[in-house]
Amino acid sequence: MKKRLIAFLLICLMALSFAIPAMAAEATATQQPCEVETQETTPFTEMTQLHFRNYGGVIQMRVWSITNGRWLTDWISA
Repeated sequence: MKKRLIAFLLICLMALSFAIPAMAAEATATQQPCEVETQETTPFTEMTQLHFRNYGGVIQMRVWSITNGRWLTDWISA
């Protein structure tokens, strides 16, 4: 019985030791925030757009890169 009481008290003591709140230190006016570097964002995927035309009765398509601003393919007959 005495061992159970001691074990119970130890368990309660350990449980209460984790429940103590920690206080954060206040920031003083002399501390400066770290400088943030500005970075350009770059898309992970390339944005493309299909362009179609009717050339001599044949429908053709071509892929334009919106990301790089250039044609990716020549005219392809569909």
